[in-house]
Amino acid sequence: MRVSSPEVPTLRLPISNYDEMRHMRNSQLVCVLRSAVLAPEKVRRFRPAPPADYDAYRVRLEAECICVDLLSDGSAVFCCRFESAEGY
Repeated sequence: MRVSSPEVPTLRLPISNYDEMRHMRNSQLVCVLRSAVLAPEKVRRFRPAPPADYDAYRVRLEAECICVDLLSDGSAVFCCRFESAEGY
């Protein structure tokens, strides 16, 4: 799989329970994304908006964030970047 490129739309979300999320399994992180961002009643309020068409997820734990990529045919088409709410 290819890593996200700079052209991939990225939504940055400060999260108050970020430290707790760092200990979650990948499947739990995808569930957080699906309920907090991809739910039909919530998806319209985010910019950039997540695409409607994707076929997989990829979770990446980085030093300063948790990234959940939406993939289409193995390439990232959207990235949701969960960050600590401290400092916002």
